[in-house]
Amino acid sequence: MENVWSQERAGCDIGGISIDRVVDIERLRYPHKTLIPSSDRELLCELSKEMGPRLIHPESLDLSLSFHSFLIRTEKNNILVDACCGNGKQRLGRLDWHERDGPFLDNLKALGVMPEDIDYVMCTHLHPDHVGWNTTMENGRWVPTFPNAQYLFAETEYKFWVDQQSEVEDPILHGSHADSVLPVVASGQATLVKADHQIEAGLNFEPAPGHTPGAVILNAESNDAAAVLCGDVVHHPVQVRRPDWSSAFCEDPVGSARSRAKLLERISGTGTLLLPAHFMSPYFGPIEKFGTGYKTVI
Repeated sequence: MENVWSQERAGCDIGGISIDRVVDIERLRYPHKTLIPSSDRELLCELSKEMGPRLIHPESLDLSLSFHSFLIRTEKNNILVDACCGNGKQRLGRLDWHERDGPFLDNLKALGVMPEDIDYVMCTHLHPDHVGWNTTMENGRWVPTFPNAQYLFAETEYKFWVDQQSEVEDPILHGSHADSVLPVVASGQATLVKADHQIEAGLNFEPAPGHTPGAVILNAESNDAAAVLCGDVVHHPVQVRRPDWSSAFCEDPVGSARSRAKLLERISGTGTLLLPAHFMSPYFGPIEKFGTGYKTVI
């Protein structure tokens, strides 16, 4: 069965599984050396002509990212993959995320899904821009946004950040560990799972360490069609061309490059859709080998 990502719909059907993009922040620009320190200006100039100014600014070579979740709907469950930046969060170290009042929940509702309809929230890793909508403010305290959901945290990932917080007094991760992870644990809605956890048939975790120690991806398979929701294993389409380029936000850049190369090699030429957490349109889709790297087939 052919996998096709619809730009108009911002979604696709993988056999019997429906996947839709839910936007929190449509576009932010980052200096290329800030986002990807090892990036090469000459190659970026070439790629800017190929990918266009929305992704790579032709003069500054700034790289643009989207911040979005994916909503997966099966016959059994509604699953939200990653929870973006959130509203009302104190993020003084990241002003683009600070005290936001964005339309994420309205965008979710536009797909016909209310917060109480979500059965699972799955976080590929626990960075601030992947957990923000885990909680919302209610009567002066942070509570789970999705009241009926089971929140799935990879055990290795969760324990790493708990250990990190135990070693310092100041809140880690711009405060997101305290306001967007721990309240979910306190509510009893968090479940720590292994890195190969299965949500249901056809939806399987796979370990992808490097960006963070416990990062995971989600493989979606149904009726001979497939997609991989890979979180931040790949941040920007330039890393498809150059898998050895890791982001400045990777805890282990070497390990991140290794996980990225492994993933791209596995899905190259198979028709599997690559669905990262920060790609902008139209670069969702299958990939194929191209020179020493890969390219998105669009």
